Amino acid sequence: MYICNCSYTSKLKAVFFFGLILSLCCACSRAGARRVSSYDHYWVKAADERVEADRKWTDYLFNHLDRRTGSRSVALRQKPVQGTFLQIVVHVDAKGKHDYSTVLDGDVLRLTACDEDKMLWLIYQFLASGEDPRIEASDLPPAMIDIAHAEGDFAFEYRGIYSPSNADPELMPVTASHHVDYDWGLWGHNLRRVFPGEVPEEALAWVDGQRDENQFCFSSEQLFKAVEAYVTDNYGEAGGVRFAIMPNDNGAVCACKACMAAGNTRKVATPSVSRFIRRLAERYPHHLFFTSSYRTTEVPPAEPLPQNAGVIISAMDLPLRPDFAGKRPAENFSRKVKEWRKVVSRIYVWDYMRNFDDYFTPYPCLGVLSERLRYFHSLGVKGLFYNGSGYDYASFDDLQTAALACMLINPDLPLESYTERYLKRFYPHASDILLPAYLSWERIVKEREALLPFYGGIADAVSAWLDPVEFGAFCDRLDGCAKRTEGMERRRLNELLTALQFTRLELLRMPAGAYDERKADLYLESLYGYTAFSDMKNYREAFGSVQSYLEEWNVLKTENRESQNPLKGIRLSCQPAEDENAASLPVLTDGLYALPSDYHTGWFIASSRRFVLQVPPGKISDGAVLELSLLYAPAWHIFLPASVEVWQGEGKMASFGLPPVGEKEVFSKQRVSCKLETVNPDIPVELRFMQVAAARASVACDEIKVY
Repeated sequence: MYICNCSYTSKLKAVFFFGLILSLCCACSRAGARRVSSYDHYWVKAADERVEADRKWTDYLFNHLDRRTGSRSVALRQKPVQGTFLQIVVHVDAKGKHDYSTVLDGDVLRLTACDEDKMLWLIYQFLASGEDPRIEASDLPPAMIDIAHAEGDFAFEYRGIYSPSNADPELMPVTASHHVDYDWGLWGHNLRRVFPGEVPEEALAWVDGQRDENQFCFSSEQLFKAVEAYVTDNYGEAGGVRFAIMPNDNGAVCACKACMAAGNTRKVATPSVSRFIRRLAERYPHHLFFTSSYRTTEVPPAEPLPQNAGVIISAMDLPLRPDFAGKRPAENFSRKVKEWRKVVSRIYVWDYMRNFDDYFTPYPCLGVLSERLRYFHSLGVKGLFYNGSGYDYASFDDLQTAALACMLINPDLPLESYTERYLKRFYPHASDILLPAYLSWERIVKEREALLPFYGGIADAVSAWLDPVEFGAFCDRLDGCAKRTEGMERRRLNELLTALQFTRLELLRMPAGAYDERKADLYLESLYGYTAFSDMKNYREAFGSVQSYLEEWNVLKTENRESQNPLKGIRLSCQPAEDENAASLPVLTDGLYALPSDYHTGWFIASSRRFVLQVPPGKISDGAVLELSLLYAPAWHIFLPASVEVWQGEGKMASFGLPPVGEKEVFSKQRVSCKLETVNPDIPVELRFMQVAAARASVACDEIKVY
């Protein structure tokens, strides 16, 4: 039997009603709280006038309020004698509970940060909050926190973004972001910089019985002294500077007696490199020294390194797609991080935020990057370097860089809300067009669990998110809007629209796409406007001159115009079919040529040592000339074949003459032909290809033509 304790119940009711009344009072208090903009004045006050940092940043906030409001009566350093005022108390507290906090209590707003860098960021969060229209903040990205009440810790200590929108050293502290060109003493594979002239022979690796000019010996005393002099002369010993100590980007490993005694093998340089870093870390205990988990140093050292040593791990093998966690690549990455955590105190990750073969086609990556950042944080990663387009323009880079800077502080940033606020601030007239388009692309990537390639062509974008018809309509609407804008928004829109013409041209080049020379001329004319923008010379990471692309297009139009071909539309077959990209066979006879600078689109690529392309019977007549259009691009392991022979049945009919090519040539298109005197109309014609003897060799062909 349940017996009610009336005394206890009465007390419980009293507590309940007291709590209800208290919560209602708090709600009323919040509802009645004054907006920042409702005050006549800001009284900017140091938490402790005896503390230099508090005084310094109080003055800093006061001066910016004074300048950004354009009125000396809004911000005051002394208590106002009349009118309403909000007291802003500035405090740098190294012993605080969190990296930053903001608390609005009555008529007092307290801004507290753990150090001066974060205080500068916090002040700009207040200025950019949009709470007071009197504060001119049109040049600042929107604040990521609720200025009335926020507290938290930065998710990562290093927040590097290598993008054109993060190239202004004055803006980086505002967004609390970093950039390798400004905050590393040495970055990447640049150890050669420590030598003012030639690298001495004793500092070079001993490989296959001789010195290798392309690799270092990490047991070399001369190498150590050169690094030591570089650090001391340029940065002193006070500390705080990061240095990347990495072997050159190749597979060579020093096999001198000292390096082998340290534990090097033919493929592993970790022992000698980690010993070198240990010496530097002990010599400069206040600086930070990083190796890389990459190629010859992928394996962690056997013994822990000093506390000021770390590692940079590439996330290249971690596919850029939603819901990647839990899958094999993520498991492998997690395992690697856990192994390195046993021997270093700092793990940084080198991650990627662009398609390095196409900067101009929008790349809706923010949702995926948000997932990755939460994943990296869960693994204990302390720093991120995001490899973007460097100093080259990329579509929507401004939005994505601003959002990523916020996500490196808090990976749980509400992306849709921040995207809306950013676009409305910097594209006030066009945001109604830009916002739904961009958010829809991000949503499609998530719904399809699409892979965003680090190196991909236009077909990858179409597969992941891009609808050609809708994209064209979006570009047309945006172009109409841009013509009605002015000032900086007009300039930003013109640059974006110029870049998007590249995407429209690429869509025209897609196999089975809607190639239209009239449209191509319109898009090309717009793309020629790239010269008005200083950061728009390249559309991709390597060999990506926009001018060269335009020149190639002019050649392409002529090729396509003159492509009358009796084989057009005839489906060829390939053996061995299982080894080749059979789905791309139609490009061989579609009457559309490809660009030599882009192997992604319009090329049939075969990698089998021997393969055969077969033309159906009756499609080639006596005396016909057979022509192949081949790609030569050794940097991509695409070579001209060693031989191409024409056969019918068991009889060889002819051979193609293959021209010599320059060894230093990056890429070129080569046309070769042969004449067939007598053809049996009842037997297929076979083109038998033999690859050259080169590692990972492929052959690429865009058209097979008969005339």
